[in-house]
Amino acid sequence: MSGASPASGEPLVVIGEVRTALLMNLRPLPPQAVVTLLDFVPGERVMARERPVRRAVSADVLHGVDCPLTTGSGARVRGIGTLLTRAGVLDGRVVQGSTRAVLATGGERRLPWGHYLERPGVVELSGRGAPADVAHRFLTGRDPADLDPGAVSEALLGRIRSAPSLDRRTPLRARRTRLRWASVLAGDGFRGEFSLVDQELRTLRLGFAATTAATPGQLATLCEDIALHDWLLSTVTPVVDRACSGHDSVRATGELRTVVDQLLHLWLPNVGGPSRLDAVWAHLEAHPGFSRQWGTCVQRVRDHLALRALDLRAGAAGGL
Repeated sequence: MSGASPASGEPLVVIGEVRTALLMNLRPLPPQAVVTLLDFVPGERVMARERPVRRAVSADVLHGVDCPLTTGSGARVRGIGTLLTRAGVLDGRVVQGSTRAVLATGGERRLPWGHYLERPGVVELSGRGAPADVAHRFLTGRDPADLDPGAVSEALLGRIRSAPSLDRRTPLRARRTRLRWASVLAGDGFRGEFSLVDQELRTLRLGFAATTAATPGQLATLCEDIALHDWLLSTVTPVVDRACSGHDSVRATGELRTVVDQLLHLWLPNVGGPSRLDAVWAHLEAHPGFSRQWGTCVQRVRDHLALRALDLRAGAAGGL
């Protein structure tokens, strides 16, 4: 994150939501077209990389907020400040909208907007509410009227979907996912909890030692990586299930081909992230076991294709 942090002595509390979806285009978008798609901040350039897989990320967009928030005890506080939101596209195929904010203690009265603009990505809390308490409620029972970073992420994805460079067709059925996350840098050691709430919503609670030198931007990048890999599992698994069951075989075979051609190579967890955050991926690999589930899924694809090849050989031999 470019911008400010909480006042000295406060724990760093960051919340956010990542929405991940298949890019609405029949074929993967070429690299230059992706850069053009994400170039919506005047004067700021799109950050793009080629290795280990192509990824482009837009510059941050500032979004002002002045809205209620709820603490873990149910008390209402007011949040005033700005959110930072950005979009990313992986290999021209998967798109993400990601919004984040640092929660910080503020004063009892509202200040001129210039004060909040000087602290991009910081939402100040007025009233009796500790940032960590608000972050806990954000994950466990957010009121519909509360601060909603996910709605900001969705609005950015909507802007991308309306781009004239997209044909708005997709090669497979893919549900979008939402990862709502909160991170607190306070205390000792690491704590992490990843939960599947329903078919779309996931929550991620992170706690790091106060000495962990992670920026809000690095925490957001980590959560975007986790959201991507959760989306891959959530998207590829039902495609493999349909193909292996033989249900709607023509369509299922076409979707499986898309998965093999366009998605399997995107599985690269924790590549390029700061080593100080490695504990998060170590935790996810132990429970719920992201890579074990992915490895099982990929092996089912290989076994299915091997059986299909045997069936074709048997059919050809029988026709001789």
